[in-house]
Amino acid sequence: MAIGALVGLLIVPDWTAPTPDYGVGQSDRERCYLADKKCSEDAVQFRLAAPDDIESLADLRWRLSTGDLPTNTSLERKEFIAAFCSALPSIEACDSLVHFLAEREGQAIAALSIVKVMKIPRPGNIRGQWGYLTNVYTLPEFRNKGIGAGLLAAARNWAKAQQLELLLVWPSDRSYQFYERAGFRRETDPLTLKIFVEN
Repeated sequence: MAIGALVGLLIVPDWTAPTPDYGVGQSDRERCYLADKKCSEDAVQFRLAAPDDIESLADLRWRLSTGDLPTNTSLERKEFIAAFCSALPSIEACDSLVHFLAEREGQAIAALSIVKVMKIPRPGNIRGQWGYLTNVYTLPEFRNKGIGAGLLAAARNWAKAQQLELLLVWPSDRSYQFYERAGFRRETDPLTLKIFVEN
């Protein structure tokens, strides 16, 4: 059975839809996308994250998970960032987990992650894989400026280059239109079984 039949309220991309060329890869990490005028004329760079970006990834993850609460020097935040940096596998060593960053003037302003999932080999498709899109976040002051769209387009181009069958995402209620504008579409409801519910 194709993965597309299982994704339900998840969204999968229409690979035939046109995508801006915000390519990201080992050979073109220095490519920049000039955001619209609402973000001034400063170049925003979209790139694969490197090992020394882990604290930036941890900070953006904290902001996403806490709903943009003030980032003071709370002990809880410091402990989370330390735990994140310790727990997250090495970015370069873990081939199944890839992070992307949008960067402006040396500051990480947006992030997203893709978990590559290998499929069980079948005739005609021995090394099939698809991607789970997660951890999508943009700093509040940079929202509605094309940053998220540019980062998503870069990730999509990377996914096409990796020959991923599709991307899946569990969108929030307010983010459906954002993904649909990028060529994603809704699929039939999946069957899910919750094993563990966080407090």
